[in-house]
This record gives sequence, C-alpha cells and structure tokens, in this order.
Amino acid sequence: MISSLAATVATTSATAILATHMVAADMTSGFLWTDIGPKQALVCELHQLEACAAQLPPSARNQLPTRLNDLEYLLGQRGAMVLPLRHADIAGLVITDFRSLPNQQTINWGVGHFALPLKQQALLTYWHELGHLYAIDALSRPGQTITSPYQHEWLADLYLVWRIARETQSFELAWQQYHRRNLAVMADSEFMSHWSVPVLAQVLERYSVEQLQQFSHFHQFWADVSPKLQLHDTDTLNEFSSLIQRTFGAGTVQPLPSYMYWRKPKLGEYLKPTLVEVMGQSEATDWLSSQQMTAE
Repeated sequence: MISSLAATVATTSATAILATHMVAADMTSGFLWTDIGPKQALVCELHQLEACAAQLPPSARNQLPTRLNDLEYLLGQRGAMVLPLRHADIAGLVITDFRSLPNQQTINWGVGHFALPLKQQALLTYWHELGHLYAIDALSRPGQTITSPYQHEWLADLYLVWRIARETQSFELAWQQYHRRNLAVMADSEFMSHWSVPVLAQVLERYSVEQLQQFSHFHQFWADVSPKLQLHDTDTLNEFSSLIQRTFGAGTVQPLPSYMYWRKPKLGEYLKPTLVEVMGQSEATDWLSSQQMTAE
C-alpha cells in the first residue's frame, strides 16, 4: 500500500506473531479470534483465507466479496487489512500477509537521502488494523460514528500508541510510527490520508507511558483524550498537503518563501522530531530555519 516505503523485506518472519497468539490460545486451526470490546474479530492469514472465512456465520460471511481472491488485490503490500462487519457479535475480519513488509522508510529530497529503520513492523501493522475495530467500538459507546477515512486512520494510530505503551512500557515504537507517517507524506503527499501526526503529537506531548498504562481499555483512553484533542479541518489539512508537496515534491524548482507562510511554523513543529531523528539536531535545525519553519 505505501509505495514510498523501501522495498527491503524484513528478515524476521512476521507470521510468527499470529503463531505465537495461536500457541498461547492452544489453537492449531490456522485462524484466531480476538476480543474487540464486547465483540470478536476473526484474524486470518491470507494463504488460509478461504478456510478461515468459513468460520464466520453466514450473516457475516455474506458481507464479504463472493470471490475472496479479490481481497488479495485490495491487501496489496500493506501487510494487513481490516474489514469491519455489521454483526451483533463479530466486529470484523483482519487479513494478514506480512511477507512483503519493509524494514526501513526512506526519503530522498534536495538535501539528501535519509532512511528510518523500522522495528517490529509486523506487530505494529497488526495492532494498527485492530485499532480500526477498537475505534469503532470506542466511539459507538457514546453513540458516535467515524465520519471519514482520515479519522479512521488517526484513530487506529491512537489505539496503536496506547497499545504500544501498554505492551512495551515505552514510547520508542510510538515515535517510530510518528516518524514513519511524516516520512511517508514527505515522500508522497498522497499519504496525507494516513498523516496522523497532528493527533499523535498531542498525545505524545500530553501523556506519559505511565499515564496511558492506567487505562485498562482503549475506550477509557478515548473518553479521556477525545475532549482534549484539537483537530484540523479539511481546509487546513489541504493547506498542509500543498505546503508539503511544494517543499518536498519532485517537481519543486525555486524556493517560494511566502508560500503558505501561515502554515510553516506548525508544519515545522510537526516535522522537527522526525528531521532530528534522520538528519541530526544541527542539520535539522538549520534546514527548518532556512525554510522559515521555526516559530519566531
């Protein structure tokens, strides 16, 4: 799915993640049921999709394409995808195929070529897909619904950060996701659809690992964080997208210092942690200053 990712394949077999879950649950049937609030989700590896999907009751199975092979095309290189289902007991279907996941995210623009190593990418991909279903559950409790694909993506990443804190007692992988989202959109503005950075920045600034660990369930964290989030409207996101494309796009020619000048300081704030990570503090600071992306 993310064409700007480096094509290098991670050497560790990510299918071991599901195998570990299955062994822990004493399962050898090739599929996994996992709890999503009061419901469950069925997790299927792509190569066993036909047999796995047969575990769904007819009212859920009938919501899937008649030709399950069509889902392989939709999955592409994403590593995992989720299909929410309208069912009283089943939240959705998660399909996994971790064989082509990259182990680094790269970007190449005027000042050089940079790469971010990606750790545990299969696990993060799996948690992100579960996050789509947990987000539906969390918003449904107060009677809310998800209104856009972009909201779906940042909610899934919000779940991912909470899950990382709970499972790893660290924000290291959360920052990796932050940097990955930034580098992806810098490489191709098409990935504004997944640019969760404006939300992740608020969470990583506002909460500590210990504070997130106090929320036993994601819906509890959502109830706490949702009133505090400041969300950009569509026009603002479009302006950020235009500025990113003008700054990093392949067609960029001469600099235009005044272009979208009112968005530059905030964009610089979002990009700075990532640029420091891949460029180093001094070079990142100098570049941001040269682009008028620092707060005065």
